[in-house]
Amino acid sequence: MKKVFLFIFCLLSIGLSVAQVGINTKVPLSGSVLHIDGAGDNTSASSVTVAQASNDVMIDAKGNVGVGTVAPSAKLHIVTTVATPAMRIADGTQGLNKILRTDANGNASWVTAPTTDGAIYNITGSTTTSYPNGTYSLLKAIPINNTGNFLVTIRWWGVSSSMNAAKQTSAVFHVLQSSSSGNTWSADSPNVQDQVEYYVMPPGDTGRFCFSTSLFARVVAGTYLKVYIRVAIGGPWVIGTASAGSGTLNPSIVIYRV
Repeated sequence: MKKVFLFIFCLLSIGLSVAQVGINTKVPLSGSVLHIDGAGDNTSASSVTVAQASNDVMIDAKGNVGVGTVAPSAKLHIVTTVATPAMRIADGTQGLNKILRTDANGNASWVTAPTTDGAIYNITGSTTTSYPNGTYSLLKAIPINNTGNFLVTIRWWGVSSSMNAAKQTSAVFHVLQSSSSGNTWSADSPNVQDQVEYYVMPPGDTGRFCFSTSLFARVVAGTYLKVYIRVAIGGPWVIGTASAGSGTLNPSIVIYRV
């Protein structure tokens, strides 16, 4: 008799060790640890249709949690086939068009999406403007309202009155941060963050040319992003010869916060 009881106890122990927990279902999916059938519409322990899985929650043997799926491939795998959103996080920081951002420890909260602060600044005047060879000239001092990294693209239209023997002319562009808006190269020069020398070969003998080039600078709020030019070969570079006040026929500076 003792042997019979021991045998029955062993059978029950084996059954408990491999048991699955099913809630609202008599047929929890094989391989699951916990299977909740929201609608109670599952009919098989070996297979679940997409429609049946849409109302299920399951934890598998790997500890993966599936919501709307019985085959989770991540620690939390959510599938929805209806208009109901897959996730909603309402912690008091949520708002229209906000994005979810985490800190270094993975703690997440809603924040306002950053803007590019994109803007175009035309370099125009009432008459032509000349930039002589060897002189640092301020093209633009742009006030910055939000700290960030800025991509600065210069689109140039102009004329050079002279070139070198190879019919080339060039100028160096500098971008920097400054506390003032004036043309103060001596004070600004230590703050240069990026620079480029651009060479052009104007077609024919007109001396007219156009090009674009980009630079980068990090600027803090409350200061100015400045762009300087220094003609290095040939020159002077002259703008406004076609129309001094035209935003199309003169240089422009485009900035983006990236």
